[in-house]
Amino acid sequence: MKNLILFFLLLIPLLSIADQPIMNMMPRWDGGYGYQILYESIHRDNLLKNDKIIKPGWREDIELLHLQGVYTWDKSIRITFKLPIILHAERENLINNQKIIQKDNGIGDLTLALPLKKYFNLMKRTGSWTIAPQLRIPLKNKDDYDISDRVWGGGIFLGYETETRNYFFATGLSYWLMESEEPNKVHSSIDAGLNIKDNTQILVETDYHYEDDGKQYLSIGPALYYRKSDNTHIRFEYKKEINARAPLNRFDHIGGYRLNFGIGFVY
Repeated sequence: MKNLILFFLLLIPLLSIADQPIMNMMPRWDGGYGYQILYESIHRDNLLKNDKIIKPGWREDIELLHLQGVYTWDKSIRITFKLPIILHAERENLINNQKIIQKDNGIGDLTLALPLKKYFNLMKRTGSWTIAPQLRIPLKNKDDYDISDRVWGGGIFLGYETETRNYFFATGLSYWLMESEEPNKVHSSIDAGLNIKDNTQILVETDYHYEDDGKQYLSIGPALYYRKSDNTHIRFEYKKEINARAPLNRFDHIGGYRLNFGIGFVY
């Protein structure tokens, strides 16, 4: 744990310039702040081991409420927090050759980040580069079935986005170094779409998630972003998980779909 904290602290002075709330549209003025509430529903149908379905139809259903906030000292420097609340989680699992129903609820792990941005303005295009060190803080002890990792972790996010009057493109890569109880994680994303109005985007989002115990999946789907006003932002997305593989050494539910709806406010 001490090594992870040291890793996080050492990163901060090495960075010179992350993609966080609100709706990836964080306040870009000194002293700006905001918060958002996201509801997420995840449904998975099968129990896997590696790439093989061990028990078809053995489901996992998860409902989460994400509380997230941001404060901007300067348009290039800010701090964010993310706190998931597990409203309900339930899965059918195979333990000692018996079918077991496992459940989880309550507060998740807290994630703190220090997004640092470098903006650019070209003739017909704007954008930014992003680096963000991140820290995962467990707020509960680990149980047999946890939606959150329940261990300390240190991460780094690298991102790039650019936008014209009609088009939007963003890509990002994050790496998480977790305590020994949990595998390290890599997550990458590509988002591309159209600005159909000054305040509305339609996107296709593609995410790839990999863990060093063999777990991986690709998720893809549409997203709609709408800026009701300068203060109020709304977002909806649907993603389907494909090419799913469970860890090599244990059963897991991978694949399925997730729905996400959120509203954010900036000041």
